[in-house]
Amino acid sequence: MGDLAMKRKLSLIMLIAIVMTSLLSACSQSASQGGAAENNATAAPKSDISVVLTKIGNNLDPAEANSLDTSTIMYHVYDTFIKFDNDFNILPGVATAWSQPDSTTIEFTIGEGYKFHNGDPMTIDDVVYSVERLAKVPKKASFMSMIKSVEGSGNKVTVKLTEPNSGAIRNFGDVVIVSKKYLQEAGDKYANAPIGTGPYTVAEYVPGSKVVLKAWADYPFEKASIQTITFKAIEEASAKYIAVETGDADFAGIAARDQDRARGNDKLTYFEGPSTFTGFVAMNTTAAPFDNVNIRRAMAYAYNNEGISAITPGKTIIDSMVPKMFSTYYSSPNLPKYDLQKAKELLEKEGYGAGKPLQFTAWTYQGNDPELEAFQAELKTIGVEMDIQNLEFGVFLEKMANKEYQLLVGGWSDTTGNTLSSLESYWSGSFGQMNITFYTNPKVEELYAVAKKATSEAELKEAAKEIQDIAAQDVPMIPTATKMSYYAMNKNLEGVEILTSGLISFRGAKIK
Repeated sequence: MGDLAMKRKLSLIMLIAIVMTSLLSACSQSASQGGAAENNATAAPKSDISVVLTKIGNNLDPAEANSLDTSTIMYHVYDTFIKFDNDFNILPGVATAWSQPDSTTIEFTIGEGYKFHNGDPMTIDDVVYSVERLAKVPKKASFMSMIKSVEGSGNKVTVKLTEPNSGAIRNFGDVVIVSKKYLQEAGDKYANAPIGTGPYTVAEYVPGSKVVLKAWADYPFEKASIQTITFKAIEEASAKYIAVETGDADFAGIAARDQDRARGNDKLTYFEGPSTFTGFVAMNTTAAPFDNVNIRRAMAYAYNNEGISAITPGKTIIDSMVPKMFSTYYSSPNLPKYDLQKAKELLEKEGYGAGKPLQFTAWTYQGNDPELEAFQAELKTIGVEMDIQNLEFGVFLEKMANKEYQLLVGGWSDTTGNTLSSLESYWSGSFGQMNITFYTNPKVEELYAVAKKATSEAELKEAAKEIQDIAAQDVPMIPTATKMSYYAMNKNLEGVEILTSGLISFRGAKIK
């Protein structure tokens, strides 16, 4: 019995040893494989990035959306006729060359080798159609009003203008190249299921939330290094910075108040630069109460631009709808300066006072808007009751273009460097696009025509000055503030192109 017990004990020890050896071997193998996986992950550069924008609308067609955030996203999907650098010098896009043989003719030479995401080659007919189709886009009415005809032959596109236009070529920087065949087959569905000639395709789109782009494997030119770009919407300024700081995003435009945190974070790269952003308060001049110039001037007198702009760090007050960096920027003495007593007197002149307060609704799309709330408080001191309504961005744009508002706050950026675009804020030919107040003045119409045909900088500046003097008197819009642009990004992300216009390109970006 003793020998048997001893044998059983030895057998048990051997079994335990075998099991332990197997476990150690398995652990060693697992650790070895884990290490290899870690090494592989380290060796392979990150190829996906997340980018924070303020808004993602409900339409991905840049012409329809008329939004800088949408243009930034779709800049990776579509190509344009021409592009611009930070100083608004014209650069080649699909057009490799351009000229003006006479004052009403533009000739573009179109590059070769482009093809659409469905594999179809880009033809001269597609390029011509990309212009012609804008005739059915209400927000491009002012652009199309200058075009008499568009014709293509060989590798040339010839545009005939209705009349001389000093900024005509620049306007083609906003024209994206689309597939004629695809648009005609897809109908209304094409906008949110786009195909272009750019290096990225749309893989996923959730209106109001996110857009996911994938690098196109068959792109015929230099292929993108970043394989997936996820654009997501975050409205609250501080939340944008936190997303980058915590690694939930690789790139975001941030608020001025977060710039010191971004500068001091060794995991981030910080960037700042000027912008063409022009903030404004707009009033619908076609309906009461703002069809009355005295009421509009009262609002301008009641707007404490200096105090309200100071609420948001990084803003600089402006008194022109022309970006400050343009030669036609002009501070008109006709623009009302903050004076609550004068505001009150004008309102009383129009019959408003304690017994009959002026009441209206103001629109915003930014959620909680402290600047608009500050304006609301100023108005309350002179008996004006302004209600604030926050709208989803796509709804805001649609209702604005349909004249369904009374007063709203907003801002836009110039993407082409065309002075005429800013002056269109007061021109009837741009109703619902740049002229969102639907303001019209016969003298301004005459002066805009002069500016459009100007053949010298001096002539253009003089016409622009007179337009701004009249508009400052009639005040359909109150210019409020411009701002610097501030960005924070993953320190390993390089090659991002940040333009003064506000457009951001990741076409040449990579993670090092």
